Amino acid sequence: MTDDIKKGRQADGRLTVEQPASIWTRNFSLLCLANLALYMSMHLLLPTLPIYLFEIGGDQRDVGYLMGAFTIGTIVMRLTGGWLVDSYGRKKILTLGLVMVLAVSVLYKLATDVPLMMMIRAFHGMTYGLVGTAIGTVVADSLPTARLAEGMGYFGLTTTLSMSLAPVIGFWLVGESGYPVLFLTVILLTMLSFFCSLPVRCSLPVRGTNAPISTPASYDKGIWAGILEKTALPASKVVFFPAIVHGSVFSFIALYAAERGITNIGLFFTAYALTMFFSRPISGRWTDRGGADMVILIGHLALFIGMTAIGLSRTIMGFLFAGAVLGLGYGFLFPTLQAMAVRHAPAHRRGAATGTLYVAFDLGLGLGTILWGYVAAATGYQIMFFTTLVPLALAGVIYYRDRFSRQPDHCQKQGAGPS
Repeated sequence: MTDDIKKGRQADGRLTVEQPASIWTRNFSLLCLANLALYMSMHLLLPTLPIYLFEIGGDQRDVGYLMGAFTIGTIVMRLTGGWLVDSYGRKKILTLGLVMVLAVSVLYKLATDVPLMMMIRAFHGMTYGLVGTAIGTVVADSLPTARLAEGMGYFGLTTTLSMSLAPVIGFWLVGESGYPVLFLTVILLTMLSFFCSLPVRCSLPVRGTNAPISTPASYDKGIWAGILEKTALPASKVVFFPAIVHGSVFSFIALYAAERGITNIGLFFTAYALTMFFSRPISGRWTDRGGADMVILIGHLALFIGMTAIGLSRTIMGFLFAGAVLGLGYGFLFPTLQAMAVRHAPAHRRGAATGTLYVAFDLGLGLGTILWGYVAAATGYQIMFFTTLVPLALAGVIYYRDRFSRQPDHCQKQGAGPS
């Protein structure tokens, strides 16, 4: 950790250790702005497209397939995205990915039937998978190791902020001007993300050395060993199940609320995002100081309560409570698991470690959206939301079972010191 701690000498010659290196560098700030614009473009579409799909002739199962198409496309690219980032350079892949996202965003104006929309969403998912892996890796490179979870928490706030603003803006744009204006806004936000990323400079994978940023991943042990990073697998196994649940919320919450006569469901996402906004930095610092187990426990319990509250809610206040508790849960879980995934990975394998975690998340999200579409069609939305408690319970069991069979995580063995 010596690369991340500022040192000096007092007048008597004694060595002093100061605070860990700063998180808020120019590079990190630019990455946050680029990520905010990128996720704004995605979250404008996430809650509004299911309603649009019904307008062009889709049904409940098609909603599941629509969300699943995006996620499956993301997974396909995640499987090789980490290797591409490690092998060909962070900046090159990030720039290429954003150009591809921009090109696909233009195609939404052509989506006038269900099959075409499915194809566009699949391609959009592939481009997003490439960009997400690249930007996540550059962020990990830019953060001091001693404050990795805290930095990931702050970076995640850009996602949270977009989640609080974009759904409300999206529903307002659709209501006032229709879907063509919504799709135009998505294009403009993607352009903004691209321009914010241009000044970003990729730091060296090993701080204090002159090693090149792109160190080719080894395929000596096979393709899967090159694509997936084994040090990220414990965290990836856990994140898979909350991701399944995540798919149910963002795919069907608007339709479920409409069924209950609630029209201003955009406030659910605001409540969700606000609690996540405040919980991410807290959970990151707590994790860095050795409290990962407690952070994970609180996150799981909050998700369990939040999904139960959704199933029981009949008023907007019930949905707001559910959204707030879910935001707390995901705000505790995701930064901690993301830090655990990349903390022990070799510097030249951080792209693969980031990709491994994201593959697990996206796989859960994609399978979940398809699964919940069938469950909703067969049982209704309320029973579907109650069913999500099963994967949440499995996630908790897997984490605490594996805790006693894995090497202690850095954030379990020692704290990062004051911040």
